[in-house]
Amino acid sequence: MSAARTGRQRHGGIWLSSLFPRIITKGVPFSQLPVRRKVGWSQAPMLIAVVTACFLALITSPTEIFGDGHFVAGVLLTLLNSVLAWTIPWKSIGPEPTYLAIPALGLVSAALMATGAYPWLNGVSLLIAFPIFWFAWSGFVPRLTLMLSFLVPLTTTLLQLWNSGTPFSLETMAKPMLIPLTILALATTTVIVEHNSALAERQLRATLATSRRQTRLLNAVLNAANVGVVVVDRDGHDLFMNDVQRFQHRHATPPGNPDPDESQLLVRAVSSAYEPVPELLDPKDRPVIRSIRQEEFTDELFALGPLNDAMYLSTSARSFFNEDGEYDGAVTMFKNITPLIEASKTRDRFLANVSHELRTPLTSILGYLELLEDDHRLTDDQRQSVDVLSRNSERMLHMVNDLLTAAAGQHQVNIGTIDLGAVIHGQIESMRPRAAAEGLELVEGNLCHEPVLGDALRLGQVVDNLVSNAIKYSGAGGTVTVDMNCNSKEISLRVADTGRGMAAEDLKKLFTRFFRTDGARRSGLPGVGLGLAISNELVMAHGGRISAESELGKGTTMTVVLPRKDADGNSASSTRRIGFPTMHPESRH
Repeated sequence: MSAARTGRQRHGGIWLSSLFPRIITKGVPFSQLPVRRKVGWSQAPMLIAVVTACFLALITSPTEIFGDGHFVAGVLLTLLNSVLAWTIPWKSIGPEPTYLAIPALGLVSAALMATGAYPWLNGVSLLIAFPIFWFAWSGFVPRLTLMLSFLVPLTTTLLQLWNSGTPFSLETMAKPMLIPLTILALATTTVIVEHNSALAERQLRATLATSRRQTRLLNAVLNAANVGVVVVDRDGHDLFMNDVQRFQHRHATPPGNPDPDESQLLVRAVSSAYEPVPELLDPKDRPVIRSIRQEEFTDELFALGPLNDAMYLSTSARSFFNEDGEYDGAVTMFKNITPLIEASKTRDRFLANVSHELRTPLTSILGYLELLEDDHRLTDDQRQSVDVLSRNSERMLHMVNDLLTAAAGQHQVNIGTIDLGAVIHGQIESMRPRAAAEGLELVEGNLCHEPVLGDALRLGQVVDNLVSNAIKYSGAGGTVTVDMNCNSKEISLRVADTGRGMAAEDLKKLFTRFFRTDGARRSGLPGVGLGLAISNELVMAHGGRISAESELGKGTTMTVVLPRKDADGNSASSTRRIGFPTMHPESRH
């Protein structure tokens, strides 16, 4: 017996199951009923037809029909058959085909009734169709079914002629032949339909098994990758959600609402300091709802769950389309990066604490070194040693300040109208002694003394970082040139050196925090890789951009481009705190 056929019998293959509405089975699908109930209900149409035949016999020819022992025997056998259908424990007495004993007895009872009712009630012969259809729908014995569908009606026709005393002739036998042929035709059609249905069911089961196996495999792969996935169709209905996302979904479930929709989940934006915003995110800005609107995004940060137990997720979304290019749904992926965020916070706290503890003694050291520098009793050798101590202490203090700035994660920028050329000139003049000490020529090129919107302190810090870098990585005898270029839309600052330069792969990471080139690390020059990163952040806070060009052995050129002041000459001033990601560009500084 094929697996498809077995499944068909188990799930409603017993004939005429579709005739019984669910109200008869108390809301349970016919395929899920116990075998005994399915057999009993499948026998019910035959019983109803026999009762109807008895009623018609009472109306037409009760004496003749009920006076024939064959008809009465057929009726009694049908009643017995119906009782057996409901009382025999079919599931425990043998394999599934055992219940076909009921339609087999039904053929006998139908033949007896048709024989006894002839010629007063000819249509009784059609009762043979009920058990024949049962055999056909079972799918167990298709060839035997076709044989019985013709032979039983034919035999019944002969019995009718014999029982009524009608002489056998070509004419008398030909008249009732339509019934055997009709039942054969209907049985053939039913067998073919059942065969095709079983074949389709077998293919469907194979397809379903493959689909379930692929779904389990996909779920296992995504769970192993620790990535939550939600797939929605074109109408926004969920098609798939893996185990990881179910866990994350539960974490975002508000108290007292066990089954929230997307708009009710505890989803929040994340501040620049990597803290969850207290207010819940507006429903239209939530990742899944945005993906339903066919928005695509990559690595956007959200926080799920309570404020005191936030889960940080890096979220991406992509749409997919059918073969006609029409939107067919979207995939939203959620990567839990909470450990990374917490590690970053821990690192920032560590840097802030250590830097603060270092700055206090360094400030004290620098104060006493200044007192020593003013002592006229120092010899030249002693004064030179004090200068070395003072210079290196200042470098350490500069690095500590950079660490504190990086750990803070944000800068206060006071925007106002400034003379950027004057700011740059002042920084150049303050750097000349250092350049001279290194044996370098610091050249001041063309400077534009025109109003620019910016923060003089922060832009001065940018200039100091760029020039300081150029001096640090240029050998004695080199040149560092600082100049400006101005037009109607923007003002650019250029710092060019003739130093060692950088490789192309290093340029890609130049503005990444804590990045230093291999050459810088091997040189032993001090630095933690924050100067250019902080400069980049400050330039972006002014609406500008910073870029670098370099070639090994030929030097480096850093260019800062800032927007011009408003064309109408109106000045503007404001104070704002600009936050930056902890994992942001670093520098070779």
